[in-house]
Amino acid sequence: MLSTTQLFKSSEVEEDHCALCGEGTLQLVASKDVKSGDSLKVVLCASCGLVQQADIPTQDQLRIYYSHHYRTDYKKTYTPRLKYVFRAGRAAKNRLEFLRSSGIACNQANLAFLDIGAGGGEMVFAASEAGFRAKGIEPNEGYSSFARDSYGIEVATGGLEDVNESEFDVITMFHVLEHMPDPIAVFRRLHQIIKDDGLLLVEVPNIEQADASPSNIFFKAHLFYFSKATLLAVASLGFNAVRVENAGNLRVLFLKRRELGPLILPSQAEVERTKRRLGQKGWVEYLTIGGGWRRPFQRIKNRYQEMRCAKGTPRETLERALAD
Repeated sequence: MLSTTQLFKSSEVEEDHCALCGEGTLQLVASKDVKSGDSLKVVLCASCGLVQQADIPTQDQLRIYYSHHYRTDYKKTYTPRLKYVFRAGRAAKNRLEFLRSSGIACNQANLAFLDIGAGGGEMVFAASEAGFRAKGIEPNEGYSSFARDSYGIEVATGGLEDVNESEFDVITMFHVLEHMPDPIAVFRRLHQIIKDDGLLLVEVPNIEQADASPSNIFFKAHLFYFSKATLLAVASLGFNAVRVENAGNLRVLFLKRRELGPLILPSQAEVERTKRRLGQKGWVEYLTIGGGWRRPFQRIKNRYQEMRCAKGTPRETLERALAD
């Protein structure tokens, strides 16, 4: 099996401009993949503050990688183990609670729901149980097949470009956008397939958060590293933010506007904030302000929960996670 580096090497193209604002004043942020130790050039745009890889693989190369290699690279498995099912179920429960607390009555309106990058299908199953007409799409063949076989739900194998339907009431994307090579094109496509006044829930790692371990920030699979300002800017051509959470990961609920408009780029003050935050990040901040010293104890607690609940069939494990 090809390594990540081998898979991307033949198609890397060094970018000389920002994927958000198109400017070419890019400042080096990192030069090494923290997971593999391989060379990795990450840059910050001095004009808008977007942090991105300088060498972006092509769409075709990414399709091959995510359909066959990504899950085994980072999860060491082609289909999810029960502990991952449990974790995904807990995350799905939390995300549904976020939607409910945002005023979305999923069990009353029979809303059409799409989860992009659906993984093993846990969010689609949870949304279906909550009353949505839910389906998903997932590029990895092993995970999408697992979702269909384990939960009897509709999860197609493919990417956003393979979504043929439109008129979705709610679309979710959890830790997907940072893997996609053209975020502006993504939001244009999302605008096409969401109903007027429909909702989009996006969650990505937050480059400004204090609780991200320095050993888990810059690596090959993440092409972009969003702040609140840059995520809102990318979405601004067709969506308005109606709720933002950015204490840890960045989670934003967007409302679709009927017409596309111009991008609203971050202010210079927001750009300077991102630069300042990058300069502050490191082990000291992570262990103190970010609470990293608590992580070993949290892992022990989480492993105990997984040992207690991650057993039986995948569906039984998922139902425990949603009910716990």
